[in-house]
Amino acid sequence: EEDMAESVHRENKIAALYPLTKFYMAIAIAAAAVILPGIPMKAGCFVIVNLLAFASGVYKIFVRRVKNSVGVLFLILVIIQTFFTAGDTVLFSFWIFTAKLEGLLFALKLGFILANVGGCLIWFFAVTTEKDFVLALEKKGLSPKASYVVLSTLQMVPVLKKRSEVIMNAQRARGVETEGSLLVRAKVFIPTLVPLVLSAIQGTEERALTLEARGFSVETKSTHLYDIEKKPVDNAVTAVTAIVFGLIIIGRVVVWFVLR
Repeated sequence: EEDMAESVHRENKIAALYPLTKFYMAIAIAAAAVILPGIPMKAGCFVIVNLLAFASGVYKIFVRRVKNSVGVLFLILVIIQTFFTAGDTVLFSFWIFTAKLEGLLFALKLGFILANVGGCLIWFFAVTTEKDFVLALEKKGLSPKASYVVLSTLQMVPVLKKRSEVIMNAQRARGVETEGSLLVRAKVFIPTLVPLVLSAIQGTEERALTLEARGFSVETKSTHLYDIEKKPVDNAVTAVTAIVFGLIIIGRVVVWFVLR
């Protein structure tokens, strides 16, 4: 999927924006979803995130990731809040459970905030590679050591996932049963987890030695073989994002004073 993100980055104008420009857009939409009142406005922000993902050419990746992560949490939140939150307006009853309108409204409000925040982050990392984002942060003033920590953290999950797949395939080749009931999968969990942790520790030591051999700790100005630059369109998009977000804050403050 990283190769796909790089190809989209080259072809799509939105995905080709400077990493921090896209980051500001994602943060502005997520913050607007938190600030704006009412379920319709929060749902509208989520529609904007979907339109942005569609226009960026990553809608299939976006929908799959949202469905598998934020979507599951949204559904669990709605079920729990609807049936277990105290309220006076009963929607319907099922066995010993009673659905209340107050719980449903609270769940939708909180759920759309979660969907917007998660959706914005999912969209951002679908159109931005980790190395571009970290390089942009480093050019903004982040130290190379902190940049390496951020990059390693962002790449940790995909690397561990690939290693776990290799370990699982090795276990299958040795005749270990890895598929079946929950009990069977639980039995293979420890034999998979131990080599995964040990390989991660070994990889950390190897990376540390590699960095020292390449003079990573030397106190000199670093140079890059791979570089990215801001374009005039990035300044324009950042300015428009800041203006729109500022208007949202001003409007929210005005409404708050009027309704006091």
